[in-house]
Amino acid sequence: MPKVNPKKQLNEVPKNQEVVPKNKRRSLTAAQKKEICLKKISTPSLKQIDLSKEYNVSEGMISDILKARDRWLAIDDNSHQASLKREKKIPFPIIEDALTLWVENALQAGLVITDNILSTKALEFAYLCKEEKFKGSNGWVDNFKKRHNLKQYNMHGEAASAPLQDLEAMREDIRQTLKDYDPKDVFNCDETGLFWKMRPSRTISNGPTAGTKQSKDRVTVLLTCNAIGSEKLPPLLIHKYENPRALKNLDKKTFPVDYYWNSKSWMQVSIWNQYLKKLDSKMRNQGRNILLLIDNAPSHALYETTHLTNITLKFLPPNTTAHLQPCDQGIINSFKAQYRKLYLHNRVKVFDNYNEYGTKPVEIDIKKCIKYVARAWENVTSTTIENCWLKADILPKYNSENEIHINDYDPDAQVYHTHIKELREVQELIDMLDFESPFTADEYIQYDSAEITTEILSNDEILKVVLPDNQEKEAEELLNPLPLVTHSEAIETYDKVILYLEQQEDSYDKKKEELKFIKKLRKEALRQRFISAKQINIDSFIESK
Repeated sequence: MPKVNPKKQLNEVPKNQEVVPKNKRRSLTAAQKKEICLKKISTPSLKQIDLSKEYNVSEGMISDILKARDRWLAIDDNSHQASLKREKKIPFPIIEDALTLWVENALQAGLVITDNILSTKALEFAYLCKEEKFKGSNGWVDNFKKRHNLKQYNMHGEAASAPLQDLEAMREDIRQTLKDYDPKDVFNCDETGLFWKMRPSRTISNGPTAGTKQSKDRVTVLLTCNAIGSEKLPPLLIHKYENPRALKNLDKKTFPVDYYWNSKSWMQVSIWNQYLKKLDSKMRNQGRNILLLIDNAPSHALYETTHLTNITLKFLPPNTTAHLQPCDQGIINSFKAQYRKLYLHNRVKVFDNYNEYGTKPVEIDIKKCIKYVARAWENVTSTTIENCWLKADILPKYNSENEIHINDYDPDAQVYHTHIKELREVQELIDMLDFESPFTADEYIQYDSAEITTEILSNDEILKVVLPDNQEKEAEELLNPLPLVTHSEAIETYDKVILYLEQQEDSYDKKKEELKFIKKLRKEALRQRFISAKQINIDSFIESK
């Protein structure tokens, strides 16, 4: 009788039973993971073991998927990402960033983009970056288009090319997405260019600033607000320089804006992803899940390594932002009107000081610009924001328990009346400055909006944006930076001011409040000097030990 190997007998499997390879873990696509999360939400009693059997995966995988459900629910079913089973790092990220920025420029300028053009431009950037391994193959171009949904694009941002006959269906699709969110948790954001020290004159300026050319120094500002206007996030501001002279020795974390920089002051994919991560962390700390409505600009691409847990992104259909995006219905326009008013008030004050005291006129600096951007955004009213959302007509009909109600009055008319009021206020300030050949208020507010859409960057300029080590050096860097004022120097200056005020016998009574305030500042400087000295002594003691 032949001997039977017990080990072999244990390993034998009936012929009709499927052999499952050991250590073989089934992979699920992002769309399947989203499907699992949706099933669990719709049927809370559904057990994880039942889901694991249905999808032929372990309970542990189901548990991991459900823990990250916000991330999977944010997946767009029609995106390339939805079909992926494993996340891959983007190959050649610098070329990716550069080509993305070039595409953004080309689409805004109305250029036709083909696969051959994408490959050629990518190879140009690879050559400039000395990236010899990059081949610009058809496969890379196809994947690039998938990552950025380029198959959907046609003249990005052009209202004239929007499929008007489909707008109502698109609105209804957005409403269906928004109905699952509280209106206070529905947000929209959009960028705008801003010539931050441009005067309302068509010619070389006259008056106190005669002899200087019209300034076109620009920043990009991203504005984000919710559907009821109750929450306006701090503006994101992109300047040309990391450390301009006016911001030397200042902590950027204390600014009323999120401050970023690159050589052309343009939004880029890396900045966008940093902003989203920061916002996602904020919402996670607050225990909130929000929906963020955004346009389909290439610079709004999401890195595969960017995992959002508390933000769901909803992209507007291509070429519809002028119709469906709330920020484009008057919110950005109101912000610019508020900024122009602040700037013009400053110019009126400068002109008055010139006439009364002979004070030499100076232009505002980026520090003042940051202050005005934040204040202008504060001055945009919640009513204006709510009316602009209603004008876009993308909100679902909320019931009486929610915060938004469809008003009886026409939101278009309300937005129009607000716009006319702001134009009148800006025009009055322009008239006060008595410029030769001035812009009208509407031209002044809208000027940079039209200008930015026509700007085309060269390859070198794009690389200056995306390569951190290739940034332009600021001209102001050649000047002496603003010196640090010590605590002792500040206290000495306060002493002199106090003495000066006390010596003004004729107006001493009128200066009491000013004197009280200066003494309060001096006291704070003394406290800071004491704290600083105490810290130095502690550090010295530790070093000696």
